[in-house]
Amino acid sequence: MNTFSGLLSSFVHQKDISVYPMTRYCGVDRTLMYKYLNGKDYPKEQAVVERMGDFMRLSPSEYEDLLTAWKIEKIGWKNWNSRRNVEDFLLNFPDVSRLSESLSLTGSGSGPATYPDCRALPTHTALNHVVSQIIVDELQKEDGRICLMLQPDYTYLFHLLTGLGEYDRQIPIRHIVCFENTSQPDRNSQDHNLLYLRKILPLYIRALDYSVFYYYDAVNAHFSNLNGLSCLILTSSCAVTCTSDYQTGILYGNPDVVQTLQSHFDSCQEKCSPLFSPIHSIRDTCETVLKFFPASDEYYSLQPEPCLIPFLTPDLVNRIVRTETPERSELLPMLNNFIRQLRQKISGGTCHMFHTSEGIRRFMKTGRIYEIPEELYQPFPPEDRKLLLYRLSQHISGRYSILRGPLENLPQNFHLWVSSANGYLMFTNRKKETIYLLFTESGLLTAFMDYLRNIDEKYLYTDEEARHFMDELLEAEIKS
Repeated sequence: MNTFSGLLSSFVHQKDISVYPMTRYCGVDRTLMYKYLNGKDYPKEQAVVERMGDFMRLSPSEYEDLLTAWKIEKIGWKNWNSRRNVEDFLLNFPDVSRLSESLSLTGSGSGPATYPDCRALPTHTALNHVVSQIIVDELQKEDGRICLMLQPDYTYLFHLLTGLGEYDRQIPIRHIVCFENTSQPDRNSQDHNLLYLRKILPLYIRALDYSVFYYYDAVNAHFSNLNGLSCLILTSSCAVTCTSDYQTGILYGNPDVVQTLQSHFDSCQEKCSPLFSPIHSIRDTCETVLKFFPASDEYYSLQPEPCLIPFLTPDLVNRIVRTETPERSELLPMLNNFIRQLRQKISGGTCHMFHTSEGIRRFMKTGRIYEIPEELYQPFPPEDRKLLLYRLSQHISGRYSILRGPLENLPQNFHLWVSSANGYLMFTNRKKETIYLLFTESGLLTAFMDYLRNIDEKYLYTDEEARHFMDELLEAEIKS
């Protein structure tokens, strides 16, 4: 990896740059410029690096390389790499509207399958064939279940599991995954934990009966080929153990062996922690989310549309909550109390909220807020949309910030709230249910908090640009 000084020196020599004219162009003392070139110092302001790129007439890729090297020099490779991994996770969050069609899985229809006591699976193809068959057979059982003790990097298996979301009947899936116990990325600079999180989220979005549990260990050491058959796939009637590269394995159909492995799995699960605490109802949301974020915490929100819930008033709530909603008279006071407390948290100045301009436009067009379950309320009428955005505009340059650049393309069903101690992901699943996944895993919390606390200024509208955008939007809607 090129250091900033090494890359700068390389460009100066390649392009035959005279140092003195460049120092004058950049407004930098000549002695200081030579310190930059010799690795004894680096620019403290990005503007200086940009002027260097302009003077040397760098190509876009060369300029990006120089700027990246400078950022690494400024914040350290570890922090830079962590933020890069978080950004990659955010930009690749599985969008429910873009999930590919599931695999079409059909059973033999000839009754329960029988399996040999023990059979070798000597190839990757043989392993995949058996795994697909035992999953299809298990789906047809009234008491079917699947237990997994492996990493979420078995692509074929996870495609199969995602496809189960198309079936009306679901079977419980329990999954034990190893989380990396250090903050050091792998040889490809990848953050294992964020990568695994991205791999398992489609199962929640497909509305599967899926639970994941985690423990800490050195992933590369624990799941290396030298550890033999380190992965386990278990159903009610058979088990498959396989290598961590999913190339070979063994199928077990002997009931005593299956039961022994099931007992082993259950014992391991007891020693693990649940990664998520799902919330499935609006009542649980009101009761749990506020407890999750004490008023004394500093917390961050990242989502496509702005968080408009704090600007709802009881009259608005009464108008939009559907009249046919079960126990509506009890629900309304609970919702209003939740909104009031959330408003107090925001007014306390401890929250920082990021959203997109497209999310604002989408709300103005549809009257929908993804934080509220769709079946609970009617879309806001145009006059209420304007009212809420006007209230938002009073905070647009304070606690609310508008995103630009790559983060403008956040999936519309993505919502992240995080503090130093707690966090949750909220999204809409395949059944259009609003799902909250609460998590407390320290590595994920640290990574998300660090990224949002240090979000690149180039990804944000300036206060002036944000106010101008809101004024133009409201004026245009008023005229229309």
